[in-house]
Amino acid sequence: MNPMSPRLSLIYQKNQHLLDSLILRKAPRFVYQSDQDPIDGHIPVFTFHTAIPEWFEAQCQHLAENGYHTLSADEFYSALTSKHQPAKNSVFITFDDGLKHVWTVAFPLLKKYGLKATCFLITGCIPEDDHRVRPTLEDYWKGEVGLDEVLCMAPTEEALATWDEISIMHESGVIDFQSHTMYHSLVFTSNTVFNFVHPEFNPYFYGNIFVPMYTQSGEDVVSRDPLLGMPIYQGQPRMIAKSRFFDDEGLRTACITAVQNEGGQEFFQEKSWRKKLEHVMDDYRRQHKVSERYETPEEREHALVEELRDSRVIIEERLKGKNVNQLCYPFYEGDDVSIRASQSAGYDVNFFGQRKGRFVNRPGDDPLNVVRVEDIFLRRLPGSGRQNLVDLIKGFWDMRKLPAEVGLG
Repeated sequence: MNPMSPRLSLIYQKNQHLLDSLILRKAPRFVYQSDQDPIDGHIPVFTFHTAIPEWFEAQCQHLAENGYHTLSADEFYSALTSKHQPAKNSVFITFDDGLKHVWTVAFPLLKKYGLKATCFLITGCIPEDDHRVRPTLEDYWKGEVGLDEVLCMAPTEEALATWDEISIMHESGVIDFQSHTMYHSLVFTSNTVFNFVHPEFNPYFYGNIFVPMYTQSGEDVVSRDPLLGMPIYQGQPRMIAKSRFFDDEGLRTACITAVQNEGGQEFFQEKSWRKKLEHVMDDYRRQHKVSERYETPEEREHALVEELRDSRVIIEERLKGKNVNQLCYPFYEGDDVSIRASQSAGYDVNFFGQRKGRFVNRPGDDPLNVVRVEDIFLRRLPGSGRQNLVDLIKGFWDMRKLPAEVGLG
């Protein structure tokens, strides 16, 4: 995943799992089969990021009207480890990131239909000093606020649910909270410059999660501010990057300073701006002893254990009586080292997107390799009102055309 890829490449990266489910059938049978065989014997796990009222309510109605049972995180773990037999037609609803729509939209609708879900939090990105409790669909139903206030996800609006909102949801028992790592990081993995931060680069508007983590005075800059001119090296998600590359901070500063000295954004109006920055890098390398290095395997595993443990501890400290033992990998990416680190940090369950050779989750399956399917396919579950695949895809495509402020990243 590299956010500065050419547009078509980035679109594919962001939708690869959806396309693989449709084209390569890397999904449970109910997704692409026309029959209505029951799902007994396995537990579909659905991946949500946001919730749009009309779309999400239709999904909740489908579950409720057809007698589906939504599991809690503990119930799902017990079912996988065969400690308790899950109820018939059990499914597991998961939300990644902890966006405000979990609070403003999903929470009221889950309550309305008697359903449960689990949300994976990017713990280090939740503002500590934001104590707001924002209006939800329930306030809209009462006529107290407009729908735009409930849905707004403009860059000026804090995109993640606040700790106060999360606490209310936790205490209700409707939504459980587990870990999505501390920072949802990308990291550099090569000394090859992929691109430079420029005015057209959109870092995304929560936690700058599409800006690779960089250091200042040897410490991670967790805000990841996208500074104009900053070199972006080839990178990968933190949890799968075999060896993190630490760039030379002086070289990076030289590029940023060169842009600032020539007018900031005006610098990029010249067609040759990229070559000019490459010359800055070449000059710096000739004049200075460059300090750059790769992380050792031991450093990597230690860092992963520390981050995953910190994320778990913060949630448990924030939420009374909470036991965090489940981890969802950002960008769906993790490897044997990150799985081992998660165990060392106290996790029993690891969630991915797709895993080679595994399309469903059955009692007795390895809880460290849980697979999930995109939420678009929820209304393919057998039952009354089941939608055909073509209509679902068309509806999903139309929904993606909604304004960016609604939060469909």
